[in-house]
Amino acid sequence: MPRFGVQFIAVVLCAFGFWISELGLAGAKPAWVRASVRDDVTVTTLDNELTVVLAPKAGSSVATVNVWIGVGSVHEPPELNGIAHFFEHMIFKGSAQYEGIVDSVIEGLGGTSNASTSLDYTEYYISLPSEHVNAAIALWADLLINGVFAEAELLRERAVVLREGDQRDDDPDSYFFRRARSAFYGAHPYGQPILGTEETVSGITREAFRAWLDAYYVPNNMIVIVAGGIDPEAALQQVETHFGSMEARPLPELAVPALAPRTTVEQFELTRDIEQERLYMAWPGPAISDLDDMVAMDVLLSILSEGRSSRFYRNIIRDLGVVTAADASYFTTRYPSVFSLSAQYPPDRAELVRNALLYEMERILEGDLTPAEVETAQTILVAGLERQFERSRGLASFLGFYGMLTGDPLYGFEYLDRIRAITVADVVAVARKYVRPGTQLEARLRPEAAASAVPAERDVLLTLDNGLRLLLQEDKSTGVVTFQTFVGTGTAVEPSDQAGISAFTQSLLLRGTASRSEADIFEAIENMGATLSQSQLPDMAILTLVATTDTWRDALPIYLDVLMNPAFAEEEFNRLQRERLLAIEAERDSHFTTIYNRLLRTLYGDGGYGNPELGTSESIGDLTLDDVKAFYAQYYAPANMAVAVVGHMEAELMAARLETAWQAPAGPDALPMPRGLRQINLETSQTVTTERADANLTWLVMGFPGPAASSEDYAAMKVLNSIIGSGSSSRLFSLVRGQEGQAYSVGSFLPSRAGHSHLALYAIVLPEYSEAAADAMLAMAQDIAARGVTQEELDLAVRREIGDYVRRRETAEQRAFDLGWYEMLGAGYALGEAYPDRLRAVTAADVQRVASQYLQHHVVSVLQPPPQ
Repeated sequence: MPRFGVQFIAVVLCAFGFWISELGLAGAKPAWVRASVRDDVTVTTLDNELTVVLAPKAGSSVATVNVWIGVGSVHEPPELNGIAHFFEHMIFKGSAQYEGIVDSVIEGLGGTSNASTSLDYTEYYISLPSEHVNAAIALWADLLINGVFAEAELLRERAVVLREGDQRDDDPDSYFFRRARSAFYGAHPYGQPILGTEETVSGITREAFRAWLDAYYVPNNMIVIVAGGIDPEAALQQVETHFGSMEARPLPELAVPALAPRTTVEQFELTRDIEQERLYMAWPGPAISDLDDMVAMDVLLSILSEGRSSRFYRNIIRDLGVVTAADASYFTTRYPSVFSLSAQYPPDRAELVRNALLYEMERILEGDLTPAEVETAQTILVAGLERQFERSRGLASFLGFYGMLTGDPLYGFEYLDRIRAITVADVVAVARKYVRPGTQLEARLRPEAAASAVPAERDVLLTLDNGLRLLLQEDKSTGVVTFQTFVGTGTAVEPSDQAGISAFTQSLLLRGTASRSEADIFEAIENMGATLSQSQLPDMAILTLVATTDTWRDALPIYLDVLMNPAFAEEEFNRLQRERLLAIEAERDSHFTTIYNRLLRTLYGDGGYGNPELGTSESIGDLTLDDVKAFYAQYYAPANMAVAVVGHMEAELMAARLETAWQAPAGPDALPMPRGLRQINLETSQTVTTERADANLTWLVMGFPGPAASSEDYAAMKVLNSIIGSGSSSRLFSLVRGQEGQAYSVGSFLPSRAGHSHLALYAIVLPEYSEAAADAMLAMAQDIAARGVTQEELDLAVRREIGDYVRRRETAEQRAFDLGWYEMLGAGYALGEAYPDRLRAVTAADVQRVASQYLQHHVVSVLQPPPQ
C-alpha cells in the first residue's frame, strides 16, 4: 500500500489542500482534557533508555501501538535529503521474518497501519483489535530492529518515492506549499523538502540506510506508545521483551542555525495551469519550547479560521463570497516555526483577498478582540481534543508528538492546562510578537493566463451587475462606520391616491423582519451601541446604521435583514396605520405644515412632489398591506438603490461584502418604476388662503420655481437663497423684520430635488402687516433680478454656505448621506466634494441671472385668522 510519508500536515488535507493535521501540529488545537485521561497515562524508561508510554482506555476494544523516532528531514545532510522518508517506506518491506508480507500480516490481525515523516521525527503506528496488541508490539520491534534493505526492493521503492513526489506536485496546493515553505526557510534545514529531490533520492544506497538505522533508530531516540484497550502491565512487559535488547548509542550532533530576521516583504510568484490563484503570507512562529506562545497562538488560529464562527469564515469566505478557502496556520516544531495566512480565490480578486487577510490580522494587532471570541476558541479546542481522544490512535499521537519534541510525553498536558487561562491580552501579545505586517514572505501561485497587474485606484462608486450602486469612502481617523441605503421612492413616485405610501413603507421596515421582531432588532442594535433609523425625502427613502469599528460587523447583518426581509406583518401594518392617521391629524395643528403642503400642491399639482410626506387621511385610510408589499417589490430593487458607507473600514473589502450580501434580482427583473409629478409649470402668480380661528398671526410662504440639483444653476441658486433669507445678515431679515419690524420669524430655503425645486420665502407677521410683508418679499426678489447683488453680499453668502457645508460634514454619517443624496438626486456623488468649489465659482452676475430666470411667477400660501 502507498506510504504517505510526509508529516501529517501534508497527509490530511483541508479544503485548501494543505496545512491541517489530525495531531497537535500544523495548527491543531489541543485544549483542556479530562483528568481521568492523564491520570491513567504512565511513562516508563527502560534500562536501555527507551521511553514507554502506556495509555489504557477503559471499555475500549481497540489498541494502537505507536513508535516515534527522533529523526526527520532536519537531521539530513543535503546530499541525503529525503532519506528519513525513504527509510520509512523501506521499513514496510519487512524483516527476515516478515519479508514481503507486512501488509498481509497487519490486515490478518484486523489492523490498519501507516507512517509519516516530518521535519523533526518519523512515526509508525498500527491500530487493531486489542487482543492482538502483543503481536503488533512484536511486529514493530522486529521491523525496526531487523529491517531488510534488499537491493531489489530499494530500487522498486525508490521509484515509488519519486512518484509520490510527482503525485504531490500534481496537486497545486501541495506543490505551492512545499515551495513556499522552502522559500521561507531558505538555507535552514527546515527548508529541505521532506520527500527529497529526484537527485538526492536517486543517490541513497543500501549502505546509507544501514548507517541511518544505526545512527538514529536507537532506544534513547525512540518512544513506544501503547494506547487503548490494554493491560498496562502486560503491555509494558511485551515492550521490554521485544525492544529491551536494543542498545543505546550517542546520537549524531545537530547544529541548527537561527532563522535570519525579516525586515521587508519578500515576494515570489509561481504560475501553473490552474483556475484559481493561491496566496501564502508567512512570518516566523514560536518553537515548542515557547509554551505560552504556543498556547496563545493556537487560540489565535482558532479565532481566525477554525469553523464557521471564525473571523475568516464570517468576514472573508461568507461575506466576501469570492474566496474558496481562507486559513491561518502554525506548525508546532522543535525549532522556530511558521505562522501563515493563506487563501484561494479567483485571480481578479487577488488584492481584495490579500487586503482582507491582512485587515483581519491587523484588527487583532490593534487589540480588536473580545473575551467572547477567546472563550469560543477555547471551547472549540476543548471539544476537538475530546473527540481526538475517543480514538486510541488520537491519544497515542498526542502523547508521542509532545514526547518526541520535548522529551516529556506528559508535556502536552501542561500545555493543555494553560488553554483555560488564555486571555485577550495573551492572544494580542503573541500576535504582536510574531506577526509584523511588512516583513512577511508573500508567495502567489497564479494561473498561467493571469498576468500580474498593479491594481488601479478604486473609484468611490461601484455599480454592481444588478444595478446597485455602492459608494464607499474610507476614513481611518474616525471610530465610526455609517451605512446609508437610499431607495428611489419618496413623494416623487406617489400618485395622489397613494400619498404617503413611501414614508409608510419605509417606517414599516423597522417593525420586524421574517426572523426578528422589532424588539429583537433594537435590543441587539442598542446593545452594540449602534443606532438604526429611517428617514424620508421627496426623492428617496433612507435607512441608516451608525456603528463603531468594533460593532459594525455584528450590526450589519441585522441592518441588511431589515432592508431585505421585512415581515410586513398584518398586526404591525394595522398599528402603524392607526399611528399614521393620528400623526396626519396632528399635522393639521401645525400652521407652517398646513401652508407648506398647500404651496407644494399648488406648485406641483396632485401627486408626486405635490403630496404631503405623511399622506392624507383618505390615502392612508384606504391603504392596504398588499399595496405596501407591491410598492416594496416595485421600488426596493437594486437598480433603484444606492448604498453609501463611510468610516473606519476597508473599502475594497466592504464592496465585496455588500456585493455578496445583495443577491436581490437585477433592475430589469423588477416591476416598472414610474415617477410622479416633479415639474413646475407656473404661468401666473397665485395666492391660496387658509383661515383658522385659532390663529393669532398670519403665516405665509412664497414659493418660486427652482432648478434641479443636477442643474448648472444649482450652486448660484443656493447662493441666492443665502442672500435672501439665511441668517440675520440676509435681505429678508433686514428688510421685513429688521427695518419694518413687521415679522417675528422670517427666512428662506431651497430644497435639493431631482426634479424642479422651489425657493420658498416665509414670514410670520401680525395680520395687519401680512399684505405689506408679501409685497416686500416680492419687491426684494424683483430688485435682485433687476439690479443684482453686491460683491459684499455675494462673498458673505458664499462663506456662509461653505461654512454650513463644512460644519455639517464633520460626521461620517453626514458624509455618507451626501454621497448617496447627490447620487440619487442625479447630480452625481462627486458633487459633495466639489460643492465648495462650485460655490466659490459663483459670480454676482450668476446670481442676478438665476434671479431673473426663476423669480418671475410665484405662489403665496397664507394661513390667517378669519376677518373680524
